[in-house]
Amino acid sequence: MNESLVQWVLLRRPEYLQEKLGFELERKLGENYTTEQGRIDFAFETRSEILIVELETGISNKANFEYCIEQVKRYKEIEFVTDKPVKFIILYDEENTPPRFVKLLDDFCKKLDIVLRTYSILDVQELYKNCLEELSKTTGIYPGPPVAMDVVFLRWLNKVIRPFYDEHADALPFDKVRNVFKSRTSFGVYTSLAKYFELIEKKQNGMIGLTDHGKRFRDNYNAEIIQSRATMPDLSTEQKRVLLEVLTNGVFTKSKVNIYYFLRFVHLTNGDWLPKSGTPEDAEKLKFVNFLFGKSYRWTTVRELLLFTCNQCEELELVERMRLSKSMYDRVVLTTLGSRVLGYLELYLHLRREQLQIPLQI
Repeated sequence: MNESLVQWVLLRRPEYLQEKLGFELERKLGENYTTEQGRIDFAFETRSEILIVELETGISNKANFEYCIEQVKRYKEIEFVTDKPVKFIILYDEENTPPRFVKLLDDFCKKLDIVLRTYSILDVQELYKNCLEELSKTTGIYPGPPVAMDVVFLRWLNKVIRPFYDEHADALPFDKVRNVFKSRTSFGVYTSLAKYFELIEKKQNGMIGLTDHGKRFRDNYNAEIIQSRATMPDLSTEQKRVLLEVLTNGVFTKSKVNIYYFLRFVHLTNGDWLPKSGTPEDAEKLKFVNFLFGKSYRWTTVRELLLFTCNQCEELELVERMRLSKSMYDRVVLTTLGSRVLGYLELYLHLRREQLQIPLQI
């Protein structure tokens, strides 16, 4: 397991972390806290002190060892705004740290008055499995799995809606809409997207019609009255509102399921590791995402699904993405709107599960 997953598990099992640190933790002060002297993995407050924790997996070579001790030395240069004394702790995996480096760590910590603690990666792996099992048990009714779709941005809905806007029409012949697209594939992908967001419907006479949501979406189309390099205008504020109304109406179509799972992914991972387009495969992260999604996707598929859905969530102002130039991953945070939408969807799914299960209690 890599360090980010170990960190995720330890924070979700505070009783184990507290046992290994040897301190009674009252509250978490920070996690992945960036300072001028480096990033602090954990910061906790106890009744009488502040704990700054440097988390390490196995320290099995000179480079690992030197990185660890240099990081802690930099921590000691930080000016902390607190009346409590600050203790520095190195917490490392005992399973994958040879005795030679244990001795070096022990000598280093004694000289600088640093607390040295260990954990077992085998324990963490077991706790990780338990965390995943609990996640599956605490969800509401199952909305279906996420589905990989070649939809990069929601603004491409406007390509489907534009002919209705140009013609001032509520319904158009199939060919009129089909001819807007260069390929049958693009037509299929984006008309399906419009159906998933309940903007269009097929009429019996071979026409494609707008739903009531579709009419509102059309009426709030951002007219292309200025020159722009964009192939499609951005979603207007009212168009975003229409999509959010549809997202929260209790009908879980494929695109809406993708957004729900992406918001859940950000919540569970703290948004720490959104892969970039060139990020190489990480087996542990792939395993985690596939478990969460209930799929067996390859890394390239997972990466595109996360990236494309992130774009869509950004368009709806559900998340904010922080692009990190010196990392293989970007960070994503839920906006207040994103937190409310996720909370609503999870509560709805729980209530639907209860609605189905309560009669079975008799």
